[in-house]
Amino acid sequence: MTPPPTRARTPPVPGDDVSVLGGLTATRRRALSRLGVETVEDLLRLAPRRYEDRRHPQPIAQLVEGSTVLVIGEVISARVFRARRGLTIHEAVVADATGEVKARWFHRGGWMPRALQAGTSVALFGTVKARGRAVELASPAIEHLPAEGEESEDGVPGANRLVPVHPLTSGLTAPVVRRAVWNALPAADALADSLPPERLAALGLPRLADALRALHFPDRLEDAEQARRRLALDELLVHEILLARRRRNRLAERAPAIAVDARLDARIRARLPFSLTEAQDAVVAEIAADLARPHPMNRLLQGDVGSGKTAVAAYALLAVVARGHQGAFMAPTEVLARQHERTLGALLEGSRVRIETLAGGRRGKARQEALERVARGEVDLVLGTHAVISKAVRFDDLGLVVVDEQHKFGVRQRHDLVAKAGDDRRPHLLVMTATPIPRTLALTVYGDLDVSVITGRPPGRRPVETCVVDPARQGREVLDRVRAELAVGRQAFVIYPLVEESDKLGLRDAVDGRARWARALPDHRVGLLHGRMKPEEKETVMAAFLSGAVHLLVATVVVEVGIDVPNATVLVVEHAERFGLSQLHQLRGRIGRGTVGGLCVLVDRSKDQTPARLEVLAATDDGFEIAEEDLKLRGTGDVLGTRQHGVAGFRAARLPRDLPLLGHARREATAVLDVDPGLEDPVHAVLAGLVAARLERAERTESGG
Repeated sequence: MTPPPTRARTPPVPGDDVSVLGGLTATRRRALSRLGVETVEDLLRLAPRRYEDRRHPQPIAQLVEGSTVLVIGEVISARVFRARRGLTIHEAVVADATGEVKARWFHRGGWMPRALQAGTSVALFGTVKARGRAVELASPAIEHLPAEGEESEDGVPGANRLVPVHPLTSGLTAPVVRRAVWNALPAADALADSLPPERLAALGLPRLADALRALHFPDRLEDAEQARRRLALDELLVHEILLARRRRNRLAERAPAIAVDARLDARIRARLPFSLTEAQDAVVAEIAADLARPHPMNRLLQGDVGSGKTAVAAYALLAVVARGHQGAFMAPTEVLARQHERTLGALLEGSRVRIETLAGGRRGKARQEALERVARGEVDLVLGTHAVISKAVRFDDLGLVVVDEQHKFGVRQRHDLVAKAGDDRRPHLLVMTATPIPRTLALTVYGDLDVSVITGRPPGRRPVETCVVDPARQGREVLDRVRAELAVGRQAFVIYPLVEESDKLGLRDAVDGRARWARALPDHRVGLLHGRMKPEEKETVMAAFLSGAVHLLVATVVVEVGIDVPNATVLVVEHAERFGLSQLHQLRGRIGRGTVGGLCVLVDRSKDQTPARLEVLAATDDGFEIAEEDLKLRGTGDVLGTRQHGVAGFRAARLPRDLPLLGHARREATAVLDVDPGLEDPVHAVLAGLVAARLERAERTESGG
C-alpha cells in the first residue's frame, strides 16, 4: 500500500475546511461545495468515478497511433500561437532517451500550462495520433514532475500509478481535485471507524484509513473495489439508521383512525364505473387496514402503466372524506392535475363531495376565495400541483395525502404537505408511482414505506407493439402507419426531447416537428404541447385532443405521466436514444389505453445506432423488468431522479451490486438502534457524526444549496 504523502506544511485534520489544502481558489471551493465537499473528510470520501492506468511509461520511439500512453520526458521547447476564431494552440516538444514527440492543446484564451517550460520534467498521458508521417499527443493530461533529487518516496499523484478520476463540475479539473485529495490523505489516520474492527473483519473490509488511501491511489484495482465497499458500508449504514428512525418515529405519531366497514366499502365501489381487479382489491385491503390504525399510513403504491392506481387512490380518498376528513391529491403537472379533476369529478357526480383544484395558473380573488374555503373545511378534496404545498394553503382537517408520480417531488415537498395536518398529528400518506422501481431500490430508497404493488392491467386492455426504426430506411413507413390510424378516426402522439432547436445538441425539436407533421398531414389537425406554454394554453390543447378535435399531438415529455386518451393508438418518439428505458416505457403507456392496442415507434437517430438497448422495450412490456435493465445501464440517480432521499447521498455505494452489503448494513443499524436509539453512547460517536453530516447534506440539497 502506498504510504500517505506528507506534503502539506501543517497536516490537515478531517474537520478542516478544504481551503487548508492549498491550490483551491474560491471558485474551486464553490465548485467542490456543489459536489457536497466542504471539509477535508468530505473530500476523502469523494469516490473516484474511474482510474487511468499510468503505471507503465512508453518510450517515445515506440509510440503507436491510436494507443493511449504515458510519456515521461523533458520539455525541449514550447510555444503558443493563435488559430482561427479565437482558438489558441499550445504546442510543446518533449524528449526522452529514445526520441522526441510533439504535444498539442487547443484552448480559447491565452492560458499556458506552467509545466510547459523548457527544461521542465513532465508526464504526459493521452492518445497518440498521426500527423503526416509523424505522431503526436493530442491534448494529453499534464503532470509536472519534481526536479531530480526533489521527488519524495511516494512519487506524484498523476504518474507511475493507477490514477483516480474524480467526479467533476464546472470550475474543476481532474488534476486539481486529484492534487487536493493527495494533500488531504495525511488526515485519513485521524478518522475513526464506524464499526468495531471485529465487525469489519467479519465483513472482509479494511479499516477506514487504509480504505481511503486505497480508494484514491490503489496499487491494484481489486484494492480500490474493496475500499469502495468499505465507504459504501458507511453510506448504507447511515441510510438504514435514518430509515429505521423514521419507521420508529411513525409509530409514535398520531393520525385519524378511519374505519372502512362493509357499508362504506359498498358505497365507494358503487361509485366506480368498473369492478376492481383482484390485484386492486388486495391493495385496497392493505390501505383500509392502514387507515383504521391511529398511526399514519406511509405506503408506496407501485403499479405499471395503466394498472389502475388512480382508482385505488380514489377509493382511499373517498373513504377519508366519508368519515368527515379532508383529502389532498398532488400531481407533478397541471395537465395531470386537471385530468384527475375530471376523473374524480365524474366519479362523484351527484354526490355532496366538494372538490377544489389549486394549480399554478389560478390567481387573484378566485384563488383567495378557494383558499378560504379549504381552510374553513368547506372543501373535501383538494387537487393540484406544487401549489398545494404553498404556505398560503391551510387545511381544516387533513386526513389523507396522495402524491402521484412521487419521484417527481423532493422529500421536502412531500414533508411540507404532510405537515399541513397540524403539529399534534399527521395525515395518512399514500405515494404512487407508475415508474416501476426495482426491488433493490424499493428496499433501499423507500425502506421507511410499506410497499404495495398492482400487477397486471385492467381487463380489456390490449398490448402495444413496439419497434425500433432507422429513420433513413423506415421514415416513410412510420408516416404511412400514422396516416392510416388517423384515417380510421384514431389519434397519435409524437414526442420530441426538446421544445425548440438547440444548435449545441443538434436534436430535432417539438416546435419544428409540429410544422413538419402539419405539412405531412394536411387533412388533419396537429397540436403542440410543451412545458413552456401557459397553463390555460395547455388546458386548451389537451381539451381539444381529448375531444378528438386535434388528431395528432406533438409534445415533449410533459405527457410522460398519467395522460389518458383511450383513442390514441400510435406513439412516435423522436431521438429515442436520448431517453432512459423507464421513461420510454412511461411514454409508451400513453397509448393502448382503449380496447384496440397500439403501436410505439422508437426513432433512433444516434450516429452509431443503439438498438440493442432500445430493443429491451420491443422485447417486453413488463415495467419492472425494464426498470431493472435501466438500473444496470444508468444507475440509481438517473432512474429515480437525484432529489430522492438516499440516492443523492450515495457516492460510493453501487446498486444493485451492493445488495448483500445493504443487508449487512440493515442488520447493523437495527442492532445499534435497539441498544442506543439516540446514538448517544460514546461508542457510537462516529456513527452519530456521519448521520448528522448526511442530514446536513440532505438539507442543503433540498434547499438548493
